[in-house]
Amino acid sequence: MKKELYKWLKEVGEHDCAKLISECSVDLLYVDTLFEMSSDRMTDLMDAQIGVPGKFYLKLQADFHNEIGIIETQLMEIATAMGMHIRGISWNPKIENDNDIQMKISIIVRQAIFDEITLNKISWSGKLEEPDFLNRMFDLSQMPSYDSRYNNAYDDIHKHRIMNYDWEDDWIFTDRRFNLLHCDEETILKFLLLTINPVSRTEDEGVNQLIEIYNRNLSDTGIEFYEKSKIEGKSIYGYRQNTFSENPYENKEIKQRKIALVVGCSQYEFAGHLENPLNDAKSVKENLESLGFDVMYVENPNLKDLKIGIDDFGTELEKYDVGLFYFAGHGVQVKGLNYLIPIDANLKNERTVEYDCVQVDRILSHMESAKTTVNLIILDACRNNPFERNWGRELGKRGFAVMDAPKGSLIAYSTSPGKTASDSEGQNGLYTGELISEIKSINVTITQLFQRVRKAVMEKSKDEQVPWESTSLTADFYFNRK
Repeated sequence: MKKELYKWLKEVGEHDCAKLISECSVDLLYVDTLFEMSSDRMTDLMDAQIGVPGKFYLKLQADFHNEIGIIETQLMEIATAMGMHIRGISWNPKIENDNDIQMKISIIVRQAIFDEITLNKISWSGKLEEPDFLNRMFDLSQMPSYDSRYNNAYDDIHKHRIMNYDWEDDWIFTDRRFNLLHCDEETILKFLLLTINPVSRTEDEGVNQLIEIYNRNLSDTGIEFYEKSKIEGKSIYGYRQNTFSENPYENKEIKQRKIALVVGCSQYEFAGHLENPLNDAKSVKENLESLGFDVMYVENPNLKDLKIGIDDFGTELEKYDVGLFYFAGHGVQVKGLNYLIPIDANLKNERTVEYDCVQVDRILSHMESAKTTVNLIILDACRNNPFERNWGRELGKRGFAVMDAPKGSLIAYSTSPGKTASDSEGQNGLYTGELISEIKSINVTITQLFQRVRKAVMEKSKDEQVPWESTSLTADFYFNRK
């Protein structure tokens, strides 16, 4: 979005605005989908976050008041033209790394920390009431309430967590007002520090348990929590970046940073149950993790969750060298475009596909923007689905259409264009079963790996299922190189 906004500001002659936005980051966060009953159309509802460098942020309102208004107006117009609606725009300080400390705490690491806190039933606010805890970091009186009876976040949280107790204990980790999964790293680190501050928690056992969780999950980032002082015998903790590292000359090969989004859809509300996709997705997840991938995992997503998962993946991609997307479930092509079908889709005709499903190009767009060196898309999504049968489609029009793979990418299909894939009677589908049996093969290039998979699938299906790839990779990629 930053590229489109900058270009448009230049074209309409707003050069000062264009100069300002060139220094900023622009992120769109998916919120919900709006339905227009009269036209049966859907629009993505988004929040926009503009990250402003410190040299501009402190004088933003004083020196750039007019530019802010123009940029916000033009951003909303561009979003409308792209089929989106901006709910709100926030201007936040952009974290800049002017020194040698570069902290990259991914969504995956954050989610792992939050999951451990939740599963271990640890109160993140300790002995403080939750609104009082949060008020130490945020001005809740100036933040919105989700409950229309109240005009600020403090009263909202107090009502639902102290008086009624009708929110889940882990509500804070997904509440978009605090945005802990996506916020700047200074904010998330301050949040974690407050959970182990004596004002929140005094028992040594609870503090030590949280420090162990934080340091273990943050180990790859080089960040650690440590005791920096004592006040009246109580430990005060801080965080630091470890500066020591292995001698770079001892490493013959630079380690690639690899991330994957794995999605499995089985429990379709209007298309029946599929036996294998969840097993397939879990097997792929486990294998990729063992091969050094950071894996984001989404199980049985509805339309909203699938879009959020893909967009979160797109945000994280910028920090990695290799990106992989895997989908197991139902897929469909309409007018030459391929779509992934979420579990809540009710596709009464082809016209509803555009609004109830997610176009595969959404993933490709994130990959192109992230400029990762290797991008892999694996689609085990050509199963014979009941929607196409109800539409009376010819067999030749079922399954996926061929997509051109952008430079540095490979798109793998479980079967050839216009064909459908077997869901198999075993624990895994035929295609994914062969894929996971080959994926750990040592010193096998990815093209050789998919050739092996194709040969095995063709043999077991008696040539009825022929896996297919489209590739523009410019160098060899190995899942398991020794």
